[in-house]
Amino acid sequence: MSIIQIILLIIVLVIFWRLYKRLAVGELTKREFVEWFLLWLVAAFLIIVPDTASYLAQLVGVGRGSDLVIYLSVVLAFYLLFKIFVRLERHERELTRIVRELALRNKKEDK
Repeated sequence: MSIIQIILLIIVLVIFWRLYKRLAVGELTKREFVEWFLLWLVAAFLIIVPDTASYLAQLVGVGRGSDLVIYLSVVLAFYLLFKIFVRLERHERELTRIVRELALRNKKEDK
């Protein structure tokens, strides 16, 4: 095992530990914990057995395993950005609704 693999595995282990801590204090739901845990478990597997990425890349017609990992990472990043955007829009609509209700309530109290 190379130095970079060891460093990356240590990072993944720290991420596992932080995920567990966030679950324990209620910052993550069980579903979110499982989703993130599985993602990082796959990352750990690909770090330990990098030939797997090369094999999968050949199956889907990509030249190298590292290219496949980068492509999938970009797709995942865009998906997560989309989820964040949707959640932000939902929060903005909810905040607008609350502010509108408070403004109407204050206007009634002023009369």
